[in-house]
Amino acid sequence: MNKKALIPLILLLAVGVFFSFRLIADKPDSALFSENSNLQIDPYVTDDNSTLTKNQVIQETIMRVIKEGHYSPKMINDEFSVKVFEKYLEMTDFGKLFLLSSDISEFKAFEKSIDDEIQNGTTKLYDLVNGRMKTRMSQAEAYYQEVLKDPFTYTEPDEIELDGKKLNWCDSEADLKARWKKSMKYRSLVRFTELKEQQKTSTDKKEKAKTEKELEQEARESVRKNMDSYFKRLKKINDSDRFATYINSLCHVIDPHTDFFPPKDKQRFDEEMSGKFYGIGAVLQNEEGVCKIKQIVTGSPCWKEGRLKVNDVIMKVAQGAEDPVEIAGWDIEDIVSIIRGKQGSEVRLTVKHMDGNIEIITIIRGEVQMEDTFAKSIILKNNGLNIGYIHLPEFYADFNDRNGRRCATDMEKEINKLKAEGVNAIIVDLRYNGGGSLTDVVDIGGMFIDKGPIVQVKSKDAPAQPMNDRMSGTLYDGPLAILINQGSASASEILAAAMQDYKRAIIIGSTSFGKGTVQRVFPLEEFYQGDPSVKPAGSIKLTLQKFYRVNGGSTQLKGVTPDIQLPDIYDYMDIGERKDSNSLAWDQVAKADFKPIKPSVDFNMLIEASRKRAANTEAFKIINQNATRLKKQSDDNRYYLKENQYLEQIAEAKDLSKKMENIEKSIKPLTFTNLAADKATIQRDTVAIRKNEDWIKNLKKDPYIIEASNVLQDWIKLSKGVSKVSNSMN
Repeated sequence: MNKKALIPLILLLAVGVFFSFRLIADKPDSALFSENSNLQIDPYVTDDNSTLTKNQVIQETIMRVIKEGHYSPKMINDEFSVKVFEKYLEMTDFGKLFLLSSDISEFKAFEKSIDDEIQNGTTKLYDLVNGRMKTRMSQAEAYYQEVLKDPFTYTEPDEIELDGKKLNWCDSEADLKARWKKSMKYRSLVRFTELKEQQKTSTDKKEKAKTEKELEQEARESVRKNMDSYFKRLKKINDSDRFATYINSLCHVIDPHTDFFPPKDKQRFDEEMSGKFYGIGAVLQNEEGVCKIKQIVTGSPCWKEGRLKVNDVIMKVAQGAEDPVEIAGWDIEDIVSIIRGKQGSEVRLTVKHMDGNIEIITIIRGEVQMEDTFAKSIILKNNGLNIGYIHLPEFYADFNDRNGRRCATDMEKEINKLKAEGVNAIIVDLRYNGGGSLTDVVDIGGMFIDKGPIVQVKSKDAPAQPMNDRMSGTLYDGPLAILINQGSASASEILAAAMQDYKRAIIIGSTSFGKGTVQRVFPLEEFYQGDPSVKPAGSIKLTLQKFYRVNGGSTQLKGVTPDIQLPDIYDYMDIGERKDSNSLAWDQVAKADFKPIKPSVDFNMLIEASRKRAANTEAFKIINQNATRLKKQSDDNRYYLKENQYLEQIAEAKDLSKKMENIEKSIKPLTFTNLAADKATIQRDTVAIRKNEDWIKNLKKDPYIIEASNVLQDWIKLSKGVSKVSNSMN
């Protein structure tokens, strides 16, 4: 029940048809991690007669670690308590669809005493809220089931507010039931209008048209199924998960990036950071309660075994020789949890193939690498120039495996492959890259300069220390452009800022996220000695340091301002670090000892030429219109529940969607060519071929990549003494 962005689907679609990169509606998982930050804290010891619960031990341990180890711990007092109280309620019931005003009044007895609870080792507020939420959830389940039984009419004027912060808590169960009715009516209206549009544009002339009554019933049934799944997931949230939400309300008031990870969340976090997990390598999907194979990951254990195919249905799962378990009706998350397991262990799947044949397939679990996480490159051609393009989705590193995959190693390989093909320039795309490994970003930065510091890191009560390039010489010294946007955070900001300060690259896009802090993950067992029954207790991701540019400035809150600013869909949205009042402050330290590189061209000429092109580029005009629309929607989350008013309300977004489609057609696409070194891998199977084709298709219509290539084309021309630059976009 964490806060989710409430941007209508139609607006996302208006942009999604055009962009190849993923959209964000809230802050990314903007992480920056150090492997070498130590934390010296005496373990928390309980005596043999202690009767502390596991929750109390977790709370006591985490608050001690924060107090003694956090870069900038806050005073635990009444002011802190009030902030935690507000944060906890927001994280528990943001949409105000469960709790009543009477519940909030009862909870307010603890509003200024959470600091006392921490001091006394109690969790009374959590116990009270947790118990009440269980009751309210059961009631809410009955509300939606009841209101979806009867047809809705969409002819009377009415509206709904979707921003939980603008809503008041309901005073009675009748008011709460009415709010649920509005919510279900809105969801049904959205689905109803979608079904009508689908029927209107259907090319199947044999299918009998459904009446509005039938479509309305189908819409309600679709919403009911979605709500059934939603409440099924809610019921699976156990007390440990809910307590983690409470503890994170404490952590996030300290700062937005200090987190408590229960054991299963820590495992998921490690997988995301490393880009790998242990399982069979099949992507699953749920179709009406049936688990089907959607995709086979190339190179994975099930790909090597060979018998499991796309569209096969998994009927049963067995652990080795144990009895199989039927999984019909299970959630995908639950199915994944029993199929994944330790490396080298055996899982047996009872599978129904498309031809009806049922077979038991034995697979030995192994490492599965998520290829979309890793760096990859391609060559684009612009007016006879070969420009290398490297996409780096995150600064990944396997902190649990010294020989595991790292982004710095992969980036070195990609740069060498591009150099082998004689590229004239390189684009590094860091858009929506939320960060990752501190060590790796320093190594990558060193590939583009001869020597010097890449970033400065400051620990608590200590002066800032430079982290220097460890590479001998320069791997690539040609024209370089780096793409960033508001989703580029932490490690992305370090690389962009360093290359900007050294004058080594021209930075293109929109102002970055603004996260200038460094975290490390510690198992709580490192700080607790006592009753072994509380283990495993989980882990804490703790903010230990801040990082600074080599010019002394911080990226915290302010982010990195690109040299060339292009319109962005989130230009008018407050989605960066600055939106959180609990974020650490901006400051600066002394400039590091570094020597900027004298560029071969005057960047001001590149900036001015790009500005003129962008001003006359229809794609960027429409992006700016979408940005204005998105800001308007963010400020006003009210929607009409009368059909004709609702359709008028979303018509603007549909119109913009059509304009985006037309712009896509008007863009003169560039030619993209895979590297010779990659072609064997791409041709290994039909899945890899299709993914590569889709990737190139999206790259061709990306205006930011096109403009970056134009900027680099200008750079090359000017460096050769050609005075004229391009004034039109390809």
